[in-house]
Amino acid sequence: MDWAPRVKPIKIRRLYRYARLGIYDDLLLHDVGWELHARCTDIATVADVFREGRVPCPQCKTKVVRQIDPLFSTGEGRHHQNWFRCTHCTKRLLWRDCRQALRDTPRCFECRAVLQKTDELRCDCGKTWSQKAYKQSARTRIHLPCPYCLNLVRRPDPPPRNPVARARKSSPALQCPKCQADARHQHGNIECTACGYKRRWRDYRKSLKKKDEKLECQGCGHSFRWQAWRKSTRSLRTGNPRPARDFVKRWLRCYTPQQRMIQIDMLLQTLHGRGPLAPLFIDSGEHNIRQMLDDLAS
Repeated sequence: MDWAPRVKPIKIRRLYRYARLGIYDDLLLHDVGWELHARCTDIATVADVFREGRVPCPQCKTKVVRQIDPLFSTGEGRHHQNWFRCTHCTKRLLWRDCRQALRDTPRCFECRAVLQKTDELRCDCGKTWSQKAYKQSARTRIHLPCPYCLNLVRRPDPPPRNPVARARKSSPALQCPKCQADARHQHGNIECTACGYKRRWRDYRKSLKKKDEKLECQGCGHSFRWQAWRKSTRSLRTGNPRPARDFVKRWLRCYTPQQRMIQIDMLLQTLHGRGPLAPLFIDSGEHNIRQMLDDLAS
């Protein structure tokens, strides 16, 4: 994959030096802004791959579905939650995604319109909530709007308390890594009924994540290896892609130099508050990046 490079710190310092003097260099704003946009787009793309299991082809960017689900039996961030699909748009969701969307943009539970934020949360249809009552309602409801299509979806049933029973219920058909015959997951192991192969289930799951699959694009016919693609994303992987997603969404709505400068500054302030994220965006050492962000903040 031809990933976008990180932004040079000298460009960011020069941009802030001009802004302090009230000068907005359109060419420099364009370079820094669109370089950050390209980098944020790549970070969001890589996060989607590890979340959904669909890998973009290095040649034509067509999504190729992995044979092994990277989120087998666990949710994003190692939380044991049930994945489910919206019955309307078929997007893959966690229930916390629906709650987080309402925290970011409060919507009416009846008509799904964006609420007006005053002393109370008010909807054009006449419904009103206090901030506390709205948070309590969003936390306890069993039907919430889908973050993608805004249609109501039902909260999935909680998983069974017994993790062994849950694994047996949700595990797909297993094949022995040695003879490819049917295998079983029992007593914390994977056991083959044909050749007697036996291995700890936890170690087997780790080997699945590291398995070097051969992926083939249906669009252009190009074939590539999963581990080679995964290795190329080493500098783009993060457990918190939200700042990158937010910047991509807001940057396309900027039409003036002042708006562009504000969005760049908001992203850098977010990176300043979350130190480990900054080296993914800025091309320098961690100590130098922290010093630069401290200088810009002051």
